[in-house]
Amino acid sequence: MRNKKHPDLLNGNMTKTIVKMSLPLVIAMLFHSGFNIVDMIFVGMVSPEAIAAVSMVFPVIFLIVSLAMGLGIGLTSFISRCIGAGEIDKAGRIASNGIVFSLFVSFFIGLFGFVFAERIFVMMGAGPEILDMVVSYSRIIFIGFMFMFVGFFFSSIIRGEGDMKTPLKFMIIATLLNVVLDPILIFGFWFVPEMGVSGAAIATVIARAAVVVLALRHFVFEKSLVKLSFKGFRFDFSLIREILRVGVPSSVANVVVAVGIIFFMKLVSYSGPLAVAAFGIGARLESIAFMPGIAISGVILTIVGQNVGAKKYQRARDAVGKGIMLVAGLMFVIGVLLFIFSERVMYIFTDNPEVVLLGKEYLQYRVPAFIFFGVVFVIGAAFQGAGNPKVGLAVILLEFFVVGIPLAYVLSNMIGLNGVWIGFSAGNIAGCLLAVPLYLSGFSDKKLKEYSSVSHKKEDKE
Repeated sequence: MRNKKHPDLLNGNMTKTIVKMSLPLVIAMLFHSGFNIVDMIFVGMVSPEAIAAVSMVFPVIFLIVSLAMGLGIGLTSFISRCIGAGEIDKAGRIASNGIVFSLFVSFFIGLFGFVFAERIFVMMGAGPEILDMVVSYSRIIFIGFMFMFVGFFFSSIIRGEGDMKTPLKFMIIATLLNVVLDPILIFGFWFVPEMGVSGAAIATVIARAAVVVLALRHFVFEKSLVKLSFKGFRFDFSLIREILRVGVPSSVANVVVAVGIIFFMKLVSYSGPLAVAAFGIGARLESIAFMPGIAISGVILTIVGQNVGAKKYQRARDAVGKGIMLVAGLMFVIGVLLFIFSERVMYIFTDNPEVVLLGKEYLQYRVPAFIFFGVVFVIGAAFQGAGNPKVGLAVILLEFFVVGIPLAYVLSNMIGLNGVWIGFSAGNIAGCLLAVPLYLSGFSDKKLKEYSSVSHKKEDKE
């Protein structure tokens, strides 16, 4: 049953396992960010206003993707716990229900966004100079949300098996496709007309659709632990409820982050389109910097899930401890490098000196929070893998709505735009100060047994 694609997570050296599984996930995330980075580079060749338009849409995209990722976490957690307990057939039923569920959810979200796009972005502060570009870009993205949602769910199933390499292959192919299509559709080529920011959106949707096609091929023709079956399909609401039990709080936590970023974007928009452009570029650079920490967290989720399912609680705790040490070290090194070279990396995206200066200040205020942010990610993933996502939600609420946004609002009125950056970072630090004691008190054998037994109790009742 186990092979190179599906490693044994219940035995062996923990540090080596985490590093080996994290590397393909880091690379996959680099290629995932390649969608945004490539779009931003080519859009930056159009105009600063085009950058601002794409940056304005980014928090909403992040909001919907965060919902998909959160529900995907519920799927990964449930499948990994079933695999750890040796219940492979049940994992297949979970996966099939999850995919069908994702189709319904993504259709209605995409429809809502397409219809109300203009109202959404006017409320977010999009000015008349960029509104048309914002709406045209966002509506195409909304049409393609079904591909994004289903693609995330397919990847969540595969990662629940412990296979981190297959999603990497999907992302490499999809990103290369995006790189080829972006300049053709944005600037025009041969019989293809120039489409500007709309071309960037179309390229992204096509590449996301390619991921779904590749994933379907994987499950139909290749060897996977989890087998999808839709013959005579009926929803099993007990399985959907367990996916949602972990997935909904995880989604809410991700949505809170996305909504929080929208609030930060609103504060930034008062300083004009160039400040919005700087924030957009800085946020994308951060997304690259955080990749090792997020990748390790994703691995921790799967390892903890399988070991909790197998009742190997000490090994689950060992994974969390090793993960925290690895993430803290990596975030420190990456943060120092980004602090030193902040101005140079900003020039990769734009040659506008004001945008570069604002982006440099953003990065230098954000870097001190990197280690704290990374630790929160690992602890949140550990609780998600164990089947208790509410801890992560509580931490995120503190980060954004108790500390970060209120402080950013107050400081922005006192010292301007840099006050927004300070509030953002202070929230991350506060979240870490809450997450560590919650982990120390909430990851005992007794607590882990309680988390993992909830779904079984529900099924027994039915």
